Amino acid sequence: MDDRSRAPSAAASSSSNQSATGWRASWNQLFQSPRMRTATSISIVGLRVIEWRERLRRPLALTRPTTLRKMSAVARLAYYVLPAPSRRKRGDSDADDAHTRLRARIIANPRSGTLRMPLAMNQLNQVAAALTEAGLPVEVCLTERPGHARKLAREAVRAGMEMVIAAGGDGTVNDVIQELAGHSTALGVLPLGTINVWARETGIPLSLPDAARVLLYGAQRRVDLGRAGNRYFLMMAGIGLDAEVARRVEHSLLKRIGLKLVDYLTTLGVVSVTQKPVHVQLKLDGKRRDTSALMLIVGNTRLYGGALTFTRHAVADDGLLDVVVVGGGGLGFRLGVLRNALLRRPHSGPRVRYEHVRNIRIEADAPLPVQVDGELVGKLPMSFSVAPLALTVIVPEETSDGLFSLPPLK
Repeated sequence: MDDRSRAPSAAASSSSNQSATGWRASWNQLFQSPRMRTATSISIVGLRVIEWRERLRRPLALTRPTTLRKMSAVARLAYYVLPAPSRRKRGDSDADDAHTRLRARIIANPRSGTLRMPLAMNQLNQVAAALTEAGLPVEVCLTERPGHARKLAREAVRAGMEMVIAAGGDGTVNDVIQELAGHSTALGVLPLGTINVWARETGIPLSLPDAARVLLYGAQRRVDLGRAGNRYFLMMAGIGLDAEVARRVEHSLLKRIGLKLVDYLTTLGVVSVTQKPVHVQLKLDGKRRDTSALMLIVGNTRLYGGALTFTRHAVADDGLLDVVVVGGGGLGFRLGVLRNALLRRPHSGPRVRYEHVRNIRIEADAPLPVQVDGELVGKLPMSFSVAPLALTVIVPEETSDGLFSLPPLK
């Protein structure tokens, strides 16, 4: 290449360098100008104001609604306007003292439905800070593997904490109650799962700030626990059709990507048509009975799957389990059973039996799967029993009519 061909290229490169240098000089001049410095300072002040405002609003967000109504306008204005008291820096010994004063532990499953969302963990940490500032010092512990929630709950019980708060779905709740059964440590719930049956059953709000108010101002009650083999359940155990649905959904791709509910409903529709009844042998409080069953529900509470009701007469603290045996039948019969459960109507007819028992042993000609609170625990044969008043729970002061027969704890 000769000098004439290189000249235009060098000129273009020189022009490009001059242009870039000019842009940098313009930007530097802009950012170093007095106006830009003033705007930056104002923005920093604004961000600090927002930060302090959020810190101030945390305790107020968890205050009783009746208390808020009683506050005068001047008091509310002062709450937002006056600066918060300064916090001194704590040394290591102070941090250790703060740890010993913890009254509750939040056990969160980061793989639960709502916690998969990007901002959910940040909101959970804000609720934890608000609870601490409102007088209930808590710590947040994340589960790392299956069974980890049980270990964390066991540690909290041994440490003498007043409350273990399950932040997740019904599976997380079920893991936690395994270690709380028979102890005074209460179960609290922040519903962050896909369906949240226990929260819907007892009226715990599905929004985190409102659910946190229940932890502060709700009622303590003692409730029964069911037991399937060696596994406790708070709500119900299912054998047959619904357990087969749980088994198929357990390791599905849709569940792993956060679409468990879609997969559950689709699988339920398929299994409801294809599942065949099985001959089972029941031993109800010592009385034997043989029958053909499509599905069996052993309930401690009423709500099933967040929308259906099979054990519609169940009482959570009566020392009994409610058993529903759904016999075999055609598609019309099966749709009728689901319709009655959805509309919360009585299940009538010779192929649907309803019993109240303390113990039941179930055997079958086929190894039917068993699920408790939505989690697979094994196959038949299996024994089921009730553990009367084995668990303390924190629930709203007003709950479903008839769900509890005993008054709240003082």
